[in-house]
Amino acid sequence: MWLIGWLGLASANIVNGNLEAAFPATVGLGASFGEYTFSACTGTLITPRIVLSAAHCGGDLPPELIVQAGKAFFGPSVTEAEAVIGFTDIIVHPDYEELQNGWAGSLGANDFSLLVLAEDAPVNPVFYWTEPLDDTWIGQPIKSVGFGITGGGQDDSGTKRSADLVISDLQEQFVISDNIDNPNSANICSGDSGGSQLFFNEEWGEWVQIAVHSWGDENCTQTSGSTRTDLVHEWILETVQTVHGTTDFCDINGYYDDEECTTISVCQAVDPACLVEEEAPKMGCNNGSTSMFWLTSLVAVLGIRRH
Repeated sequence: MWLIGWLGLASANIVNGNLEAAFPATVGLGASFGEYTFSACTGTLITPRIVLSAAHCGGDLPPELIVQAGKAFFGPSVTEAEAVIGFTDIIVHPDYEELQNGWAGSLGANDFSLLVLAEDAPVNPVFYWTEPLDDTWIGQPIKSVGFGITGGGQDDSGTKRSADLVISDLQEQFVISDNIDNPNSANICSGDSGGSQLFFNEEWGEWVQIAVHSWGDENCTQTSGSTRTDLVHEWILETVQTVHGTTDFCDINGYYDDEECTTISVCQAVDPACLVEEEAPKMGCNNGSTSMFWLTSLVAVLGIRRH
């Protein structure tokens, strides 16, 4: 499932990366038929019930088929999954535009989908970035995580890998990363589509998603583009409200019930654990709209390439 042709662009997978045991919120997306399990794309858990991925991973398949047959695989690989959860719904961005005619055509737009899980995931979600990106981000070290192949022509998708990249440029839709700028000439490749592109937020002390893997060159040796999450925050919130009855990610993720004082700005209420005795300084979560959230571009598999 999730098949799509790129007409000269390849699907996203980690090239010159490393096996990755961490980043549990990055999941493989695929299906199982009898003893055969395969990974087609990647996604990122942004709430206990919602996985953010790429719209192109659905290809031309009916949403009903994706919901019926698709699975999210949690763990180091789809064949050694620690948990496997199906879907109850898939929502594709209403303004999604497919990539057309490779480099000679359009690179597409709004390459996002949301997959609603049939039950709560067994791992913690990650935040995604909601503030506008600007040129100060160019040169920023980032990390890409996905279940894709390890290079053009390979057939080894389904294992979680990561690679350290650098933001080479920013476009209206995409975070661009060129292999020449990256350590070990790494980049995403087929099967990484929909996966996590993250930066480490020093203030929060955790990784935050800034983009979803969308496309790359056919052999995964030149460049890639990942669609920016800051463009679709309000659209994501619509599904979050529908699924959880609130848009307060701190409430949804249990931050108010974990007996630890959380002071990140996405909290829409004061964390009870922060209400200490008067003589001690009070530490509260800032009220207001969420400014960061969870996120990350899948690649079509089975011999068809798209990052």
